[in-house]
Amino acid sequence: MDTSTTRAFFPSMERINTRDHYLKIKKYMSAKSGVIYHRGGMTLTRDDTDVELDFRQESNFLYLSGVEAAGFHIVVVLENDTIYLIRPDRPKVEQLWKGIPEPDAALMKKYNVDHILLDTEVKDFLKELKPQIIFTLDSTNMDYNYIPVEYENRIDRTQLKNAIHEARLTKFPWEVTLLRYAAHISSYAHMSLMSYCGEKYRQKQVINEAELEAKFRWVCGKNGLSRQCYIPIIASGSRAAVLHYTDNDKSIPSHQHALVLVDAGGEYRCYGSDVTRTFPASTKFSDEAITIYNIVLKAQKAVLSRLKPGVFWKDMHDLVVRILCHELVELGLLIGNETELLQLGVYRAFYFHGTGHSVGLDCHDVGGKEISILDSTRKGSSLLLLQRPLDENMVITVEPGLYFNDVSIDLWTKDPAYKPYFNMDKVNQYRVVGGVRIEDTVLVTRDGIENFTVVPKEVHDIEALMQQ
Repeated sequence: MDTSTTRAFFPSMERINTRDHYLKIKKYMSAKSGVIYHRGGMTLTRDDTDVELDFRQESNFLYLSGVEAAGFHIVVVLENDTIYLIRPDRPKVEQLWKGIPEPDAALMKKYNVDHILLDTEVKDFLKELKPQIIFTLDSTNMDYNYIPVEYENRIDRTQLKNAIHEARLTKFPWEVTLLRYAAHISSYAHMSLMSYCGEKYRQKQVINEAELEAKFRWVCGKNGLSRQCYIPIIASGSRAAVLHYTDNDKSIPSHQHALVLVDAGGEYRCYGSDVTRTFPASTKFSDEAITIYNIVLKAQKAVLSRLKPGVFWKDMHDLVVRILCHELVELGLLIGNETELLQLGVYRAFYFHGTGHSVGLDCHDVGGKEISILDSTRKGSSLLLLQRPLDENMVITVEPGLYFNDVSIDLWTKDPAYKPYFNMDKVNQYRVVGGVRIEDTVLVTRDGIENFTVVPKEVHDIEALMQQ
């Protein structure tokens, strides 16, 4: 099986439809007059050098404009739905180094906007427009080289934020196409790592985690995903129990229990994916690894089989917790009455994160504050904070796990109040497994889900792929 390229089987998307997004945002705004203003990201340099940092567009600006390049602004007049895209006025000297900008006519067609202005024209344009109120985001750089200073008291930083986050929660069909493609290519990149590790193991060659990261990025890049949605996590052995391990610089252990946990997903046109698979370094799961792996898989399957519009995510997380707790008791790692263990939260020694989150232009995607996805300190959050049922066209992850993290286990078992609930002989028996997480990106459909993730996850399928 060639797992390195699949791009020809998937449709391409020529442009992001700015107008679709704007009209959706407007539905969630109570104001019908004034202007929307947002400024995109700027190219930055590293420390005090002239070396440019890799640029990735701010997600809300990308949603409003469709523009992935740096230096753009957008102005939308609510009364007549007129969209002005503001491009940087690039001088000839800069064009020598950075290239000639696209013609205005090409930009208008590409982004489905009504007018193109230069950034040097914005200030006079707004003075002429005389908006009573300017809706923007708290992240927008309100540079008074562009915004008339006398408009400082006309700026609203709340209404647009709530509306755009609400709009981003559900996806248009063309957005689903981009997300599906990102997840499919990322899936094949995961499969390529399994095959690669199997081949290297048979050749008795030592592999470094960095090799796997490089190969994952290469497969994604070869198929149009030039950027990763987040820093890949390539965690082997005991490091598989560290949730956000991103050093990715250690040799993969070859002992029979060693697992490799890969949490990685590429972006396509800034639309991301989030996929995790755990597989044996030796191409064959040990008995202990199979046991823990199948518990996690059982929990994930239970959620996937129940997902549909109207389901509350808290119920899904609680289902995962009950399954994990029951299986840990059956296995003998936890001791005591399951109801009591759940009430005390003892299972959190082995499972200490949420079961999923929204996915879109950000890995941990946003939602409207009024529906409690967003809090005051971060853009994305666990779906546990979602106080309303899931809806059709949401894209979310399902990612249960079990981890034998030394820090977590020590914190719980050294507390005299909790120590009696742990069978340390059993804990130490399974501690060699490290950690297991299985994560799929799925679309909530009218009657259930479409699973965008096509990487094998049954034990026999993973072993077969690695041993072929």
